[in-house]
Amino acid sequence: MKHTVFYFAPHQDDELTNFGAAICADLDAGHEVFCVLCTDGGASGARGLLADGGGCAWHDERHAFALSREAFAAARDREFTASCLALGIEPEHIVISPLRAPDSGCTVEAARQIILDATAACPNEHTVIKTLLPVTWRRQNPDHTAIAQAAAGLKAAGRFADVRFYYEMILLPAPDNIRLQKIEPSPQGRERLLRAADEYGRWEPQNGRFAIGVHSVYDEMEEFRQKPFSWLVSANDEINGR
Repeated sequence: MKHTVFYFAPHQDDELTNFGAAICADLDAGHEVFCVLCTDGGASGARGLLADGGGCAWHDERHAFALSREAFAAARDREFTASCLALGIEPEHIVISPLRAPDSGCTVEAARQIILDATAACPNEHTVIKTLLPVTWRRQNPDHTAIAQAAAGLKAAGRFADVRFYYEMILLPAPDNIRLQKIEPSPQGRERLLRAADEYGRWEPQNGRFAIGVHSVYDEMEEFRQKPFSWLVSANDEINGR
């Protein structure tokens, strides 16, 4: 059965490093896929790095771009949109939530409203929600936790056809009691994933592209290029908001 699938990305780049292979698999299976950005990404340390006067050998230019928070968030949004397009998501299905929270300021209630607003036009019985697993045994980004707990609450309330969770790459390995299904891309999917990763390394300041993803999480991006997988949590192992 074909479904309408909504991925809720806490920040720009989560749609790629945590959901990318799964998004490609869902698109290849013929599902209607939306990707919703839930925060502005404005608290990233890359904003300060871009203004510190230093330089990076790989783009051979100095950092001299004192972007306002709004300009920085807009630059991150450009990376997010370009990444989603490279993955194969239809332009009208790439959603920057009008209710999105400030980076590091998303609450469970705010996340719940973002999810309900994004899915309002879709029948619940045909809609699948996908986001990150709420993690308690390791330190997790608070925005990730809030969105995960909001999704878990909606699942417990019986909303939507299904709610599924993915384990975030940066927290691997998972505990032994959490079973993960590795989602590997097809050869064509891998090409799309690498093109999407390229968008986070695009250095074109004249066009408002500052390679923020690479400046922010360089090691994670490099690891993803080598292992472009998503990690689906077994339905029996999901931890609902604990």
